[in-house]
Amino acid sequence: MNQGNELELLAPAGKWEVLTSVAEAGADAVYAGGKRFNMRGLRPDMNFTEKEIESAVEYLHGIDKKLYITLNNLYYDYELDELKDYMGFLAAAGVDALIVQDMSVARICSELKLNIPLHASVQVGVSNLPAVKYLEEKGFTRVILSKNTSGEDIKTIKSATSMGIEFFAHGDLCVSHTGQCYMSSFLAAEGGNRGKCIKPCRWEYSLHSSIGAIQQGYLLANNDLCLYPYLSDLISAGVTSFKIEGRMRTPEYLAHLIKIYRKALDKILEEPSSYVVDDQEMQILKENRIRDFCSGNLFGRPGRESIDISGEREPFFISRSFLIRKDDREDYPTGLKTAGSIKEISVKAGSLKALEAICDIGVDNVILDCESMRHPLSGWTAPKINTALELTSNSNIKLVLESPRILNNKDARDFKRTMEGVDQAGIHAVIANDFGSIKIAKDMGFRLWGGYGLNVCNSTAGRFYHEQGLQRLALSQEMKFSNLRLVKEYGADFQITVHGPLCGMISDHCIIRAGHVYEDECQAWCTRDDYVLKDIEGQLYKVRADLKCRNYVYYPHQICLLPYLPLLSSAGIKHIRIDGQYYDANTISEVTAIYIEAVRGFNVGKWEQEKSYHRLLNMFPGGLTSSPAFARVKGVEE
Repeated sequence: MNQGNELELLAPAGKWEVLTSVAEAGADAVYAGGKRFNMRGLRPDMNFTEKEIESAVEYLHGIDKKLYITLNNLYYDYELDELKDYMGFLAAAGVDALIVQDMSVARICSELKLNIPLHASVQVGVSNLPAVKYLEEKGFTRVILSKNTSGEDIKTIKSATSMGIEFFAHGDLCVSHTGQCYMSSFLAAEGGNRGKCIKPCRWEYSLHSSIGAIQQGYLLANNDLCLYPYLSDLISAGVTSFKIEGRMRTPEYLAHLIKIYRKALDKILEEPSSYVVDDQEMQILKENRIRDFCSGNLFGRPGRESIDISGEREPFFISRSFLIRKDDREDYPTGLKTAGSIKEISVKAGSLKALEAICDIGVDNVILDCESMRHPLSGWTAPKINTALELTSNSNIKLVLESPRILNNKDARDFKRTMEGVDQAGIHAVIANDFGSIKIAKDMGFRLWGGYGLNVCNSTAGRFYHEQGLQRLALSQEMKFSNLRLVKEYGADFQITVHGPLCGMISDHCIIRAGHVYEDECQAWCTRDDYVLKDIEGQLYKVRADLKCRNYVYYPHQICLLPYLPLLSSAGIKHIRIDGQYYDANTISEVTAIYIEAVRGFNVGKWEQEKSYHRLLNMFPGGLTSSPAFARVKGVEE
């Protein structure tokens, strides 16, 4: 059993009557959000006013319980002054901790010398030991591990840290890795990282291969998490805070849930060796469930039983699929200045042939991605990276490695082994997409850049990462131009992706294998064919699988920001990136040449905007988009 920290049952509250109800039912602490800066932003009738937060602190402290406030959104620069004032209020009110996603909050706490414990939100997506150690070094007192973390990984993490380990035990479960799901943002310009997800994972889809439709239904609709039968396992693994999801739920529903979990935890603490799961209580949980239950990733990769393709138990659908407008030949801004200063072009290449194709056309940096995909095979191992170093040894190209977006403990070890197997002197930089890869690369002495997996949305978060030694940062793919302009005053090295596929979801659930319902064992279908999800409007979302069997779901149209180079330059962007890892040698060469020609012309005020853009449109008949950054900006005067 876990002997490290006192156990805590942590309950949600979206209204005052819920807060008092869960406290009376046996919660040790309550987490809640204010009316601002809070992940649950779709219900104006929910969440707490400042006066209610003060009252909640007084009430809960009076009965020896705690209040944690969620500051778990990503923030834009225009919000930061109000955020500082709000954080000052929360400190004065005496809240017990802040639940944080955006690292601007950590930096503001330091800047204002606010003595409030920081808990790393589940939105940070932490599921490996190096990431936990990094957060511990930065002063965080608790980490809420990703819901995709296995019991084995929890145990490994807890054995090497003194940080509190919080884990979701019950409630809603997203099919995508938390914090790395951008599909809602790509579709509707509002997403989960800002608390306004339209839940495209709850839409109806059909899975298709080259032979036609394979399966139809709510193919991404995850069942709810219920770890009630496994509380002893979680305690043994090192979980110290058991979190119940559901800030929008009713007081009756949550109070009943808290009482059942409270009773079980008390029994375990009293008689750990003789504890057995109460089957009657489990039956009551099933009878009062919203969706069917699953155990998430606790015992390994989730199977098809984690998804309810029927959709019969969905409480309601907050949105339905809709037609996505792709950009056309007239979708580019006019009246822009035609001179600027784009300094560098980086291109992500997926193979040695692709690398050879762009070696001599003027690329500054080539990115080699350690996220290896199955069909077509792409990604870079240590031997292939060393071959790439030999290939480019007589060129001016700088090679940059990029970490995978998702790292559990095994992934982190594999990434470190890859880094150890390459000629470090030849690697210009490492792009880190999470805190674990930051720590691994930093400890090994590599120059560091930040990838878009870090979700940098404001200049204060940029300062946080630059102070940690990251010399260049990719801005979030969810950034809109109106917010992008505000980072210009910071004057840091920011990079933005201007062309390539848009990955909207990363999931441990294998959509492809689950679609072949008559196969109990994996037949490696993902290596044999191309797969897409089709929504009810007929739009196609490409599905790829990596070598770790994760699935990646892509937005129907690839991003193209070539017409907006003047706007990017005016916003202070000097570094652009092309994600060409899935392009063959001819395509990556042609796309890169178009951008190089455009940048060279643009930088001297001679740029045939329309001609360059139309060449790209002809190359991608499936469609290109400027969203979400530029949601069809037209007639802009600069």
